[in-house]
Amino acid sequence: MRRLLAVAIVLLLVPAIGLAKKSSKKSPPSGAFGGFGPQVALADFEGINAELREVGIEELETMHWMFGGGGWVHIGRVVLGGSGWGGSQNVSGETTLVRVDVAGGQFEAGYSILKMKHCIITPMLGIGGSGYDITVEQQGELPKNLEELLLERGPTSTVGFTGFTLTPELVFTFPVSFFGLQLKAGYGFTPAAPGWEYDGGASLINGPDVAKGTPFAAVNIVFGGMDRKSFKR
Repeated sequence: MRRLLAVAIVLLLVPAIGLAKKSSKKSPPSGAFGGFGPQVALADFEGINAELREVGIEELETMHWMFGGGGWVHIGRVVLGGSGWGGSQNVSGETTLVRVDVAGGQFEAGYSILKMKHCIITPMLGIGGSGYDITVEQQGELPKNLEELLLERGPTSTVGFTGFTLTPELVFTFPVSFFGLQLKAGYGFTPAAPGWEYDGGASLINGPDVAKGTPFAAVNIVFGGMDRKSFKR
């Protein structure tokens, strides 16, 4: 799936460059868009799944669905903005429920290689952060008094980490009147190894490994528009 996504990006980018050479030499129009929509990541959860299997808990799905949104300003061919996203999966065993949350946000900058009335193609780079939270809830018998609660860690524990992320993206925006459609494909790269911590700040010494890179795709409904009078007729 990851190779297929990479090939699709290349196949879409090559003809776009050719079309850009034929576009008008006039200064491209400016405008702004904001929107929201679903996003799917092809996440490699093998490090977490290996530990879930050891204790008889269901595995996480590779296709991790999220929801996000953002806003972007177009100044000629330069595009500046930001976006955020997040989503979770729940898996369970006999007496344990596990929820994995993945979320992030970033500043984005790019340069439109094709800018037409109803089609804008922009390679972009996102700079920000992303992270995981793993919440483990014991669904067995709860402590009956304060003494038992003090002796046990408790029915629910959460560990997580956040890291610096670089995200190259290819964004297709299709304006239609005051709204439009945006398609986005990219690859989130988090170079540092995860430093897992409990909610209180204590470290989880032997936390699970996570993939450094994650390909994703998103579909957004956007609102806004460009200065249509500046387009060459």
